[in-house]
Amino acid sequence: MLSLKEMHNQNPIAIVKASGAEEFFSEEKIIKSLAKSGLSKDTTTQTLDYLKNHLQQGMTTNSIYDHVSSYLQKNAPLENYLNYGLKRAIMALGPSGFAFEILISELLKKNNYKTEIGVITQGKCVTHEIDVIAQKGKEKYFIECKFHNTLGYKTDIQVALYSYARFLDVDMAQKTNGNVNNFPWLITNTKVTSEVITYCHCVNLKVTTMTQPAGQSLQDLIISSRLHPITLLYDIPREKIDVLLKRGIVTCSKLKNAILNQEINDLFDRNEASQLLTNIVKLCKENE
Repeated sequence: MLSLKEMHNQNPIAIVKASGAEEFFSEEKIIKSLAKSGLSKDTTTQTLDYLKNHLQQGMTTNSIYDHVSSYLQKNAPLENYLNYGLKRAIMALGPSGFAFEILISELLKKNNYKTEIGVITQGKCVTHEIDVIAQKGKEKYFIECKFHNTLGYKTDIQVALYSYARFLDVDMAQKTNGNVNNFPWLITNTKVTSEVITYCHCVNLKVTTMTQPAGQSLQDLIISSRLHPITLLYDIPREKIDVLLKRGIVTCSKLKNAILNQEINDLFDRNEASQLLTNIVKLCKENE
């Protein structure tokens, strides 16, 4: 009798991506995704076996996510279960991109940058509103934050061209300042097309996505900095999430401080606040 793996190799499972395109199911992609959430090898193997027992021809990637998430919720540490949902949690920061800009600013501050958000800057030809300006030493980055809350969306070449053109206009206006070197940076919560990667490499436009560059992707930065978005805390009702975001409370770290400083007593009672603090400590691996 053939094993499940042998049957899978003989009859590859076609799955439907969020974009509508089809591809064959890849164990490697699932393993990489689970590894990024911090799961042990044993739990990763068990999760993969569980998923393979539920695979069907034509299954959507969203359905695969639901199966894995459901399994992790019951069988994995809280922080691993939540980290697996990081991509969707960032999308839930919308529909506007302002909370995403705050998140990027906080991540860069954690990595020793001085940052400003929504800066009106004079270019050589016209003025521009720069999403985030970040400086470390003599390097100053003019950052375009591209946020989307639709699964399957890819940032295309038009965004890269637009971002670089705006940077050039600003850079030409600041050439008189020889003490600082200016650089462009595109940060997005989506994937980017291969054309974007080629173009950015050609013109030295730094680009950061959820999964690239390896070790310094948006997901990597969030997990290493322990600045998880509050949308990972699924126990918080959506209407309260929206209130917190409007108040500029985007990360769990900011939420923890707001609770400890009794700044949001109008939103959570004592028991709710205590449970939130417990979950934040587990998620961010902080000692409280």
